[in-house]
Amino acid sequence: MIAVRRCLLALLLPLLTPLAHGEIPLLKPKADPPRISAAATASDPRARAEAQLAEARRQQEAGQIEDGRATSAPGLSATDRQRLLGRLVVAYSEYLKQIEELENQKKSQNDDKRVQGLLATFASAPPYSALQVDTLRDSYDTGKERLQNLLSTERALQTLKVGRIDAQRRAAEAVRLAEDRLARARGRDEIEKERLNRELALLRKQLAEAELANIGLGAERMALEIKGRQALNGEMESLLARVLPEQRLSKEELEQQQSALRKELNKVAADIDSTVAANTRRVKERERLAKIVAKTGSSAADAARLQLLDERLESDRVELLTLTWMQTLLQTASDAWAQRYVGLHSDDAASRQSVLAWLTRMREDLNSRKQIVDQLLQTAHVAVREQELRLASGTLDSTATAQQTAILDVLKERVRAFQRVERGSSRLQRQLERWLGDFGFQGKGAGSTDWQLVLVQLTQTLKGIWNFEMFAVEDSTLIDGKTVTVTYGVTVGKSIGALFLFLIGYWLFARLSRRMQGLLVSRFGVNQQVASVIRRWSMIALAVVLIIFVLNLARIPLTAFAFLGGALAIGIGFGTQTIIKNVISGIIILFERKIRVGDIIALGGMTGHVVAVDLRASTVRGFDGVEALVPNSSFLENQVINWTYSNPRIRREVRVGIAYGSPVRQAAEIIGGCAADHGQVLKDPPPEVFFEDFADSALLMVLVFWVELGENLVARRVDSDLRYAIEKRLAAAGIQIPFPQRDVHLEVSRPLPVRIEPAPGN
Repeated sequence: MIAVRRCLLALLLPLLTPLAHGEIPLLKPKADPPRISAAATASDPRARAEAQLAEARRQQEAGQIEDGRATSAPGLSATDRQRLLGRLVVAYSEYLKQIEELENQKKSQNDDKRVQGLLATFASAPPYSALQVDTLRDSYDTGKERLQNLLSTERALQTLKVGRIDAQRRAAEAVRLAEDRLARARGRDEIEKERLNRELALLRKQLAEAELANIGLGAERMALEIKGRQALNGEMESLLARVLPEQRLSKEELEQQQSALRKELNKVAADIDSTVAANTRRVKERERLAKIVAKTGSSAADAARLQLLDERLESDRVELLTLTWMQTLLQTASDAWAQRYVGLHSDDAASRQSVLAWLTRMREDLNSRKQIVDQLLQTAHVAVREQELRLASGTLDSTATAQQTAILDVLKERVRAFQRVERGSSRLQRQLERWLGDFGFQGKGAGSTDWQLVLVQLTQTLKGIWNFEMFAVEDSTLIDGKTVTVTYGVTVGKSIGALFLFLIGYWLFARLSRRMQGLLVSRFGVNQQVASVIRRWSMIALAVVLIIFVLNLARIPLTAFAFLGGALAIGIGFGTQTIIKNVISGIIILFERKIRVGDIIALGGMTGHVVAVDLRASTVRGFDGVEALVPNSSFLENQVINWTYSNPRIRREVRVGIAYGSPVRQAAEIIGGCAADHGQVLKDPPPEVFFEDFADSALLMVLVFWVELGENLVARRVDSDLRYAIEKRLAAAGIQIPFPQRDVHLEVSRPLPVRIEPAPGN
């Protein structure tokens, strides 16, 4: 990890060096900035880098000799060239170091003696020592963290490479522009100035190329190390999969671990005793100082000593608290090792499940306590930072600075105390997670053949899910004039049970409501549409009552849904206003009965039968068989033509034209007879024939008749039947139905001119 940081630091250091933009003395360069022939050193990158480094150093030394001399090129600075050369020297030096490290890395790839020795430990036959398995796990976890760091570094190098490529492109453009300005320069001073500008541009381009080469070499090193680390981690992972089911914890190893834990407990007990003794002395000292201050008055020095003593007493309290937590952690760790021993040596599924339950409970307790420690540690860090800022402000004298420095040391002691507990908690938590994995479905003891442990663990898991408390709700009741607050826990089991009861009750109420609707229609003669409305509203009321009953039965107070009700109200107000509008419109339509099922209506260019009127939308089936869902608000906001609102009778007209000169009265009698003979034309009012107009080509007759709309009546079919009959009878009577005619008059008073024209093409 140190090598990775050093590589990144070396790559970023040249990029962070600021460039000065000022005046540069007249260096009178006789050649371009340091360049080495690529053909001479292309086969040996090391030789090329060494040659470039030597040339850069030579140019740097030459510039240092000439530094400070007068210049005839105003606007440039000698430090520009010297700093660029300095950065080139650093870049080439780092390139040589990386070449050497890359070669060493290729020679010693995956040559980790400790890991290789650890892998050789498990070459023998099982069982394997649980302590050695723990050591292998630690190495594997360290390798995984190292691999993650390497991958992060590789991504950072790739991002840096993109930026360097862009910088190289801009440097190349700057060189071309400088060369162009140099070619257009006139006069000695201008030529000399542009030559110096070109030299600086070439130096920047060469620096960008050197930095890009360093990044590429660093990325190559990262890729090589990542490849080796991935191979090693894969080997260790395969080994862990093989040895984990075969690990055993001997009695001697258990005693060894518990002996080490007892030593730590004794040390913690000694620390507690020394802390209590020191705290007792400080308490006495503070009491004595407080008495002196009460008698003689408080001075600045006494106030400072009191403040420092108060901070030390608070640190003693924190130290005692953390030491007590450490005692608890060490005792829990000792018990956990004993449980591990039982789990690895017991073949009874119930015993191993008991071990699993104990370890799980300890892990949950440790997680909750660790959160408190993390919060306290964060607060202690904040106090240290505030004290450091107070010292760095520079507004304190020497005495106050000494006092505040002592307080800072006390605050840092608190941070170290919390860090000690945090490290112990993290170590024990990692062990518990590992052991739970060993005794769970990952180890041999819980394989597919041990169905008892699988069943017990599955039962415990389901029970834990069933009893999982999603949230708690407080419910206040008034008893004997006193407000009593009771807390109810809403668990997954309660929620599922309440939902199940609601579904059963809703299904039962739905069947009863349908039965009630049938009785209303059959026995009490209630209209089908009104009965449907009564059923819907009854279901809504029963659903509300059912929800309240189920929640009370499951001991879930209604206050649990107070926030949900507010959110629902906001959602209804902003997101469901259209739905609410349609529902209210549907209720109005159902009760007003202006539009009913079976009516023939015309709305928005569509005409058809109303087949359903629901709360949100109604269904209209057109005469072409296409059904349309019409929002109920459309019936109230638009003009609706209801052909069958109060009377299903409608008037129809059929227009017939007869030729001029035909007997009009006879034609009228024939047309009226056709209507009278049709079975679906109403006799009251009787059909009538009107002589409507003298048209251009015919005498226009109009048959007016009435029909009664129904499910089986199509008015267009009646019109068609009448036209068939009228055409047939008029033809039999010799009365013609004319087509449009025009009279053409020819002027013959003068002779017609006749011309003979040649055919086209002659």
